[in-house]
Amino acid sequence: MAEAETRKLPAVRCEYLTPGGADLAEALQGERRRVFVTLDIANGILRAHVMESDKTPTLVGVSFFLRWPIAPITNDRANALLDEIMPRALTIVDRVSLRGHSGGVLFPPGVGKAIDRIQMACAATWDDPARITKA
Repeated sequence: MAEAETRKLPAVRCEYLTPGGADLAEALQGERRRVFVTLDIANGILRAHVMESDKTPTLVGVSFFLRWPIAPITNDRANALLDEIMPRALTIVDRVSLRGHSGGVLFPPGVGKAIDRIQMACAATWDDPARITKA
């Protein structure tokens, strides 16, 4: 009998917010902080959180992190957004090379489409947050 082949399967783990809460909206009361969806490419972690900054980038790549600004939506809607973009985040984590490239990450052809679709979903939280419903 042949030895079983072992392959590392890429995975994205969503760090969900507490259901029914308003952590993102409450964190912004009276303060100039921003809410983001962040993808940790190296560890495959996708989460929504509040940043301690008043600068709003469209897309930021810092080390092995990508982040997109979102509206201060409810926790349930933020969790639904994570579920919606998780397949695209998986594409990024699966296809991006973290090794052998001085200066950071190499994005192969096709990954740009996944990044763009995540940006579109995050941007939609400003114009139409009601479209994100918990499935």
